[in-house]
Amino acid sequence: MEFLTDPVLATLWFAAICLMVALYILLDGADLGLGVLSLLPIKEDERSLMMHTMGPIWDANETWLIVAAGMLFGAFPTAYGVILSALYIPVMVMLFGLILRAASFEFHAFSVKKRLWSLMFGVGSLLAAVGQGLAVGGLLSGIQIADGYFAGTAFDFITPLSLIVTVGVVMSYVFVGYAFLIKKTGKETKPGTFMRILITGAITGAALLAATLFLPSRSYLFFARWTMYPTNYVLFAIAGLIGVFSLWVIILVFRKHTGGNLHTLCMIIFILAMLGMLVGIFPYVIPGSLTIFEAASSRQTLEFMLFGLGPLIPIVLAYNFYLHKVFGRSDHPNRSEAYGE
Repeated sequence: MEFLTDPVLATLWFAAICLMVALYILLDGADLGLGVLSLLPIKEDERSLMMHTMGPIWDANETWLIVAAGMLFGAFPTAYGVILSALYIPVMVMLFGLILRAASFEFHAFSVKKRLWSLMFGVGSLLAAVGQGLAVGGLLSGIQIADGYFAGTAFDFITPLSLIVTVGVVMSYVFVGYAFLIKKTGKETKPGTFMRILITGAITGAALLAATLFLPSRSYLFFARWTMYPTNYVLFAIAGLIGVFSLWVIILVFRKHTGGNLHTLCMIIFILAMLGMLVGIFPYVIPGSLTIFEAASSRQTLEFMLFGLGPLIPIVLAYNFYLHKVFGRSDHPNRSEAYGE
């Protein structure tokens, strides 16, 4: 097909990777948030309730991260090598957290010492979230490349921007974890839950704003992209939508005291924030250093992946959609009774 030129194929696979990463953040982010919440001083039955809500779907949600990594390796091997070399430490922290989280979840179901394994589950979730935040922040901070190889040091990822992004990632996961818990159970697990939702939401918004203001100082790419016509109008529109939806969440929480739509609104805010970031970096796979066209595999490889592996993506999407439809129903359908209304 003549329209499938090298730039088109590279763009298609970049879009596919972004979709996989977005699905992972949207779906597994809530699970990680619930894991972090389990570290709070709450009763063990409340921790068990948190783990029960994610039981049927948590491992399926991690599939998207594996698929995204495989796509990156096949479609953009240069970027894959550079990113893993530069972000080896945060990636290993994330993987260790995911392994600890998975093992703890299984042991918690059969062990008599549930407090120990629920604690390990929370620690694993926190490590995974921190590792992801440091990885994203390190990537946005810029990676030194020379002749197609990583030319920096192992701790280059530690910057003020990466620390800000890490706080934002962890708090955003906790925020959406709260919303997911209320959606699934139809009730609060402890008095004051909605106030903690607002606090975590405020910290998330502050971190997002701080990172947005700090990014242009780290890379001229973001300054040029965010002030270039007509991109700046698109970004301003996205920022405005995020602000409107955030305000809607606050009004919903205070006035209606309901969590039914809170999780959906969180998902919308996440999507808008990710779109704003993508507008700022495209077509770079490593901001300011390597574009998707420079890092892409050969056309033959990209075509083989498209026609050989591409048809599997809709199948996986359909399966996960069905999984969430079946297990995504509230465990407490009588929401009005749960809220005491």
